Amino acid sequence: MTQRERVSANGLTFECLRAGDGDRLALCLHGFPDDAGTMEPLLARFADAGFTAVAPYMRGYGPTDPAPDGDYTTIAMAKDAIALAETLADDEVVLVGHDWGAAGAYAAAAIAPERFSHLVALAVPPRFVDILPEYPRKWLRSWYIVFFQLPWLPERALRAWDFALVELLWETWSPTWDYPEDRLEAVTDTFREPGTVEAALTYYRQFGRQAAEKLVDDALERRFGTGSEQNGDGGIEVPALVVAGKEDGCIGHELFDDAYEAFAGRCRCVKIRGAGHFVHQERPDVVADEILSFVG
Repeated sequence: MTQRERVSANGLTFECLRAGDGDRLALCLHGFPDDAGTMEPLLARFADAGFTAVAPYMRGYGPTDPAPDGDYTTIAMAKDAIALAETLADDEVVLVGHDWGAAGAYAAAAIAPERFSHLVALAVPPRFVDILPEYPRKWLRSWYIVFFQLPWLPERALRAWDFALVELLWETWSPTWDYPEDRLEAVTDTFREPGTVEAALTYYRQFGRQAAEKLVDDALERRFGTGSEQNGDGGIEVPALVVAGKEDGCIGHELFDDAYEAFAGRCRCVKIRGAGHFVHQERPDVVADEILSFVG
């Protein structure tokens, strides 16, 4: 049984779902188009295993504060996760992220490895931008990222026909998922909250600009050889579990083949059959078993 609470961290007030009252904390970050309720199956399993499990609505989503400085970058998400971990727990935290939450979780674990005992990333591989050039088919699947870079039109499209685009993306990204209607309605209710649509699209716009700049820089480096070497930071030190759905229509499971290369610490990569992008909703028991086995 989840409860709601409000938590102040990193200058924002986050609306959170909480389950359990254990000594260890699991912090679970959602993605797009989604909200904190997507984590409820995992919150319940964490609670049963003796954890306190918390899932915040990410900055700008629903009742959580918008970013006062308009910052919806991956680094901003990482700072939110670190601040929430410091506010909610004295000890190391298990950090779980899906989609955008996974991107923020990778960054948080890289920035503050001492805060997290384990990292669990769902449906997004590490170093996503770096590996994109190797998978040209992914560009076709990423049409929505390009579309979201346009002014005003994506806002209208997302709101059109009572947020029909949310359902279209769910059906495209998880083609075998028989999603519950009440889950879909809960997410559309979140997107009806003032400012949520604008915030959700800003995540993509700021990511798009950063990704384009990096791809251009990398292309120039390969073409002209300016002499700068790759930043060899040794990878993420936090032990990591990376989970992909074999039927993911958003990010193909082949992009996870070399996920372990992003980590200096222990990494386990699992591909779940019969699941797409929303793998934790489609196969909640399988994913929860994998996570609880990994975190001990």
